[in-house]
Amino acid sequence: MTDEVWVKELDESVLHPVEGIQGEYHRFIQPTRENGGLIGALGRLLPGQNTGYHEHSESEVFFVLRGHGEARWKVGEEEHIAELHPGVAFYKVGGISHQMINTGGEPLLGFVAKVLNQEQ
Repeated sequence: MTDEVWVKELDESVLHPVEGIQGEYHRFIQPTRENGGLIGALGRLLPGQNTGYHEHSESEVFFVLRGHGEARWKVGEEEHIAELHPGVAFYKVGGISHQMINTGGEPLLGFVAKVLNQEQ
């Protein structure tokens, strides 16, 4: 099997703490020149955890696989809130301050996809 093509089970046992925010994370797809800077990762927040407000230059999408929570984001001074549950995707463009909060009683688990700016 090569790095260009693979099929993997998204194993939660490989998740590790994220420096600077709550939660656990693991990249299954690392950004390379060949894949256009694509990142594919699994992320998990335990009950009561949140990522805290943060922002980054790349756009991203978080597909909820399990659990319940809230996505929050700010545009100017206005805060927006949306419910997260299995089957929901949370997308935002780069530069938007955002956070996710686990409001449920089980882990909030999702798959994150984003593309790093190749000029960074």
